[in-house]
Amino acid sequence: PRSGTARHAFRCLLPAVYLALLLSTECALSSAADVDVGLPSSSDGTTKSESPTSSDHLSSSTRTSHPHTIREGLHFLALGDWGGRELWPYCTLSQVRTAAGMSSVASSHNSSFVLALGDNFYNHGQATPIRFAATFERVYHQKSLKVPWYVTAGNHDHLGNVSGQLAYHDVDPRWNYPSLFHTMKQAFRVGVGDGGDGVDGDGSIMRSIEVILIDTVVLAGMHQLSHPSQLGYFDPLPGPASSLEANMHLRWIEHHLAKSTADYLFVAGHYPVYSACSHGNTDYLIENLEPLLKKYDVTAYLSGHEHCALHIERNGMDYILTGTGDECCYEATNIDGLPADADLRYLLSAEHNDNSVVGGFASFQVEASGAGDKMKVVYHDERGRELYSTDLHARVKPVGDSLVTKDTQ
Repeated sequence: PRSGTARHAFRCLLPAVYLALLLSTECALSSAADVDVGLPSSSDGTTKSESPTSSDHLSSSTRTSHPHTIREGLHFLALGDWGGRELWPYCTLSQVRTAAGMSSVASSHNSSFVLALGDNFYNHGQATPIRFAATFERVYHQKSLKVPWYVTAGNHDHLGNVSGQLAYHDVDPRWNYPSLFHTMKQAFRVGVGDGGDGVDGDGSIMRSIEVILIDTVVLAGMHQLSHPSQLGYFDPLPGPASSLEANMHLRWIEHHLAKSTADYLFVAGHYPVYSACSHGNTDYLIENLEPLLKKYDVTAYLSGHEHCALHIERNGMDYILTGTGDECCYEATNIDGLPADADLRYLLSAEHNDNSVVGGFASFQVEASGAGDKMKVVYHDERGRELYSTDLHARVKPVGDSLVTKDTQ
């Protein structure tokens, strides 16, 4: 009987052992080269500005991307909730497969950067050298992904060592995270101009993008919980730990929004403003951030947090949620909580997943041809296949009887 019980237990364990071996093998094979997290990795030709000297991790700073040559057109990726696992091998199958899909899309379109939208290290934000190697460097090792990553933190990151993620800014040129609130800017060329301001000497038109990356945990608070199985994990957020600090950062956000002249202006954070999935809407952001987005003609708000994908439009504002970097999907339990005038244009969730998606990301493209007044957004599955697409438009303001982009005034 003892041997029979042992054999039965062994047979029961075989699937788990096989899965662990498969996962570890795929994570290991995802690395094309050794990774040394103690030394800066090579850059792809994009220079970094000096990192801030302030030791205050809540200080605000600006990061500008300065390519050696101005790109023709624009393409970049956005990825949320990609943080692997906190036990060996520190990554998941769907994360590795999503990285491969990202690499394929990035290679085809010559992506210039990636936006990392938080929950970078599950489940308790362990930003250690081992985790950077196994969850970041070895998973996103492909040449097409060796571009600048602009980072913001999520609630799982704040459960652990956010300061370790900030410090990695000075270790790896790819990891752009100088402070919890920061910005990036990039110029690019499109089309053939017909004279006037904004037209480069060779006839092409100069356009620009600015992304303001914010820490929504500082703004809206968090629960000290690490797993969906815990009671209260999906409860409404409690609000900021410090109202004074949150108000200070709201003023910083408004300052940067007010002075931006970018053709495409994004705000990117971890928590969504609106969501149909398990966490639901973020009341603090609806009350305090959404008015600023509308006031300053922001192109779109980008977020993660929900392990699903959404496109919501409300009163002319687009909300792009991509939170399937590590897994898919949460249930759409809060679909009835959306405002009556919110237009849910796309939803990928547990019960809205006809393609059996297990991971994904989003891409953004302004074609090199044409006037550069339109940006295509694509939601991709883990293989890089297109699930849904929509168009965003360059910021405009009236001049006489016509509408022109801000940099052609």
